[in-house]
Amino acid sequence: GFCAVTEPLNPDTHKTVVIVSRDLPAGLALNATGLVGITLGRLFPELVGPDVTDASEVEHPGITAHPLPVLKADPDRLSDVAHRARAVAEVTVIAIPEVAQRARSYADYAAHLGSMTTPEQALTAVGLAGPRSAITSLTGDLPLYR
Repeated sequence: GFCAVTEPLNPDTHKTVVIVSRDLPAGLALNATGLVGITLGRLFPELVGPDVTDASEVEHPGITAHPLPVLKADPDRLSDVAHRARAVAEVTVIAIPEVAQRARSYADYAAHLGSMTTPEQALTAVGLAGPRSAITSLTGDLPLYR
């Protein structure tokens, strides 16, 4: 399956990253990053910290308690990283194909994705979670998305 990490993510030994296609317009890049973040939070609830109450006694829901760098890559490199990451047994890969941003409903997304092979899927973003050394090996030379 896609979720290769079988133990809780520990920020001392594990790393999570988002890689976004450098060719995306800002709005689509933000959307793709949000899709990865939602899925990371679903797969790894330990990434989300506890709720916090501010000085005005307004409660704020927990956000990520672990670093989550957002990197960028050209589309070919993005696909290459996803392909290589899938070959690493301990790494979880969350791939966001273009069809996820074009679909008007989840059923539409599922139907389109179900008719495509993995190599046919043009990616807009990839989320990775796994051992720090494996993630750094896969992404260490990619620049931050700024």
